[in-house]
Amino acid sequence: MKFNRTLTAALAAVALALAGCSGGGETAEGDTSQLVLGNNGDLLTWDPAEMKEGAVIHYAEAVYDPLLRKTPESKIEPNLATEYQYNADLTELTLKLRDGVTFSDDTAFDGEAVRVNLEARKKGAGSASEAARVIERVEVVDKSTVKLHLSEPSPGLLAGLATYLGYMVSPKALAAGSIATTPVGSGPYLLDAGNTEKGVRYTFTSREGYWNRDAFPFESVVIRPYEEFTARYNALTTGQIQFMYGTPDMVPKAKADGLTVATVPGEWQGIILQDRAGKANPALGDVRVRQAINHALDRKAILDTHYGGLGQVSTQTFNPASEAWVPSLNERYPYDPAKAKELLTAAGFPNGFKLKVSFSEGFMSPLVPIVAQYLADVGVTVEQVPVNGFANGGLETLKGQPAFMLSFSTNIPAWTDVLNKLTPTSLWNNFQYTDDTVTRLLREIPAAQGDQQAALYKELNTHLVEQAWFAPIVTQENVYLSKPEIDVTMQQAQLMPSLRFFAPAK
Repeated sequence: MKFNRTLTAALAAVALALAGCSGGGETAEGDTSQLVLGNNGDLLTWDPAEMKEGAVIHYAEAVYDPLLRKTPESKIEPNLATEYQYNADLTELTLKLRDGVTFSDDTAFDGEAVRVNLEARKKGAGSASEAARVIERVEVVDKSTVKLHLSEPSPGLLAGLATYLGYMVSPKALAAGSIATTPVGSGPYLLDAGNTEKGVRYTFTSREGYWNRDAFPFESVVIRPYEEFTARYNALTTGQIQFMYGTPDMVPKAKADGLTVATVPGEWQGIILQDRAGKANPALGDVRVRQAINHALDRKAILDTHYGGLGQVSTQTFNPASEAWVPSLNERYPYDPAKAKELLTAAGFPNGFKLKVSFSEGFMSPLVPIVAQYLADVGVTVEQVPVNGFANGGLETLKGQPAFMLSFSTNIPAWTDVLNKLTPTSLWNNFQYTDDTVTRLLREIPAAQGDQQAALYKELNTHLVEQAWFAPIVTQENVYLSKPEIDVTMQQAQLMPSLRFFAPAK
């Protein structure tokens, strides 16, 4: 079985009408004072407590500063917090805060502002909520010092403070209850409401007096949401945007069109088999069925055709550079339709079964029929359930679905992936499933350090693969396309490079 996927024909049939739909009259072409980004989707809320991890990070970074920040290699360094230090048992984290910083409403950034923000994150339902759960109390030692008292050690806390958990919002705006619709932060830009149209473009202008201006050299930033890849690519080639997250099949045409192509090891794509107890689909409650699904997928053929070889076959959901990665696990489920049928028969499904598979419409649409055909070959009939893009509310529809396909981030540290997908309260574990081994390891990993912690992560990863909690296909090379007039520094373990890593070309 061989599949091929290409946008060449679609991209060649460029809809010229789009070139006249720039809205507001700005253009990316040749303007080095303005950065124009094509984004994967629209923004639902400006409240960091409700934001879901992914491409929305650019919206957040324009207006909010995090307490800490990530380097291109995803190492943690100071930002609004100039120093950070744990106590001996990793249950207290002390942060020293930068002096002289204000929010855009002139409210002072201080210890009380940090306390109010972190308590607000704990009450939210976004990506920050899992990382925030371990914070029992925020002690304001003085206006420039806070101490986070934790219920237990958390290996992902620093990474959380460098993104959604750490984005600082004006306490006055939080108290007013207006932050969901009107961002008020301490970040490098201000939202220009007069030149913003929801779902079409978001315009940000440089904030006077910002403490770290050199890190954000553009006078203005425009973010344009596009759910559909072809429209986004067309906008890039016609100068309406300067940067986009692409797909592997775009690479040859992008190079021919004179675009800059960059890649970085990033997301895994495949299936989350979230109904592991068989509540909605009894078949998934049997590990042999989940293993059969893994054996049914010809990962190498899909990598070579659908992904153009940009990535590696994978049975794992962690980042290849993380401490959880075990190279040999990628050999656990070789393509073996006969073995898949044998496992299904042993589990009591000799004639197969039906499986609903949800997916983000547009983004995953080309991959789903490929996977569905492989599963059909062993007797699993896929009922495709397209949902809205997750930036537009599609996440809510997954809560009762037995399985879904998406492109999932991989993170450093690996604990961020644990919080995203493995705890009973994770955003991507809607059936709240766990088992004794996972429960034990999620208790032991935070209390360990160094080689001992790495060994526990590997034990966890191995268990997840053996129990087939997921059916990954590849860890892909994330593809980024940009115009030659900008330079972009790639960032490991983050879907979109931070705004700090964009600059006019030298």
